[in-house]
Amino acid sequence: MEIYSLQLALGGYKPMNINTQEERKAWMPYVHAVLSLCSIGQEVGYFMMNPKMQYEMWNRMRSFLKQHELHDKEQLIADIEWYLETGRRDEFFRDSCLLSMLSAAERSRYIQLLTNEQRRRQLTVVSRYLWSLPPGGIAAYDFSWIMLKCFAGKQVGYLSEDEMWSYIGRIIPMIKENFSEWETYIASYAVGQSYLLQESPSSFVSKNRQYIMQMMSFRQSPMLQFKP
Repeated sequence: MEIYSLQLALGGYKPMNINTQEERKAWMPYVHAVLSLCSIGQEVGYFMMNPKMQYEMWNRMRSFLKQHELHDKEQLIADIEWYLETGRRDEFFRDSCLLSMLSAAERSRYIQLLTNEQRRRQLTVVSRYLWSLPPGGIAAYDFSWIMLKCFAGKQVGYLSEDEMWSYIGRIIPMIKENFSEWETYIASYAVGQSYLLQESPSSFVSKNRQYIMQMMSFRQSPMLQFKP
């Protein structure tokens, strides 16, 4: 995770220029694979077969942005930029650094002594996956939701098509730098959800295990067609 943090601080990702309609069409299967994680749950099979339905319904996207308190273009751009530059992965990284300095027994004792229940749950997740995640930590969580926010912004009129693809051209290199397999990308996303949800540390993975497996085995899954 140290390499990832240093590269992030130095802005070491070179944006892609995806300017023509042909290039954008060619990248859509990749984009749909990234977006598919945002629909993990009972509807995941439907959205795999109909990926555009994740973002082409105006009311759905308007409601989605409102849920994130994004009510205009300025708020959306500020949010996207924050997730690109910092995101929730930075918080997870700092927690990982904290716990990595402790022995297993010290980590357990430290977590049990926390009085804030949400922090106890979060650090339990960090401890559980401390040595098993790729360098990007929970970056997949950030990347997939940024991607959906870009499409939502385009759908409701906050972003132009060129602006949306400019952001996508920044997201894709970050994904490719940090992930070489969809399995690790999915794991990163799932741990991110577990870390951020105000539920028991294993609830997201346990509730959605069958849907996560479906993503990797469903014959129409875009993830089976290419690597990240």
